[in-house]
Amino acid sequence: MDPFIRADPIASTLSIDSGKMLIRSVITTDRPDRSGDVVVPAGLRNADEFLLNPVVLWAHNRSAVPPIGTCSWLDIQPHRIVAETRFAQGVPFAEDVFRLYEQGILKGWSIGFLPRRAGRRAGGLRFDEWELLEYSAVPIPDNPGALTLAIQKGCVRDPYLKDWLTRRRDVLSRLVA
Repeated sequence: MDPFIRADPIASTLSIDSGKMLIRSVITTDRPDRSGDVVVPAGLRNADEFLLNPVVLWAHNRSAVPPIGTCSWLDIQPHRIVAETRFAQGVPFAEDVFRLYEQGILKGWSIGFLPRRAGRRAGGLRFDEWELLEYSAVPIPDNPGALTLAIQKGCVRDPYLKDWLTRRRDVLSRLVA
């Protein structure tokens, strides 16, 4: 079974430690996502298992780029899940992604999960029990122009990330217009 992917529009960065390349962020909430689905934070069933291999990916990509970091810890709260991400140091791609969060250009996070128990709700599905496979840094910006600015300012050095963002900013602009 392919994992479900949920990009929460209100998942956000809470704090950044530039020296240690750590970001504390909300990776999912109990509010409906853009598809109308709800993932209940307390329904996470495999937190201990996830923390044995706590990968953090770029845009749920498991094959083209290596993980960009690891999850140091998870805090499962009634209405959200907070995670601390340690970005890979000495890896230009991961460092570029970290800098984009540090500058407020990237803000979004998304979970990749396997549903275990779900039901219908007005406007979508409600996932009451689920397993976390990974979570990802994702480029779902409020303002697609921010991607253009990041590239023009030279904030993105890694050629793969620069190409990826350049090719997608036009698509993102049309989606949020």
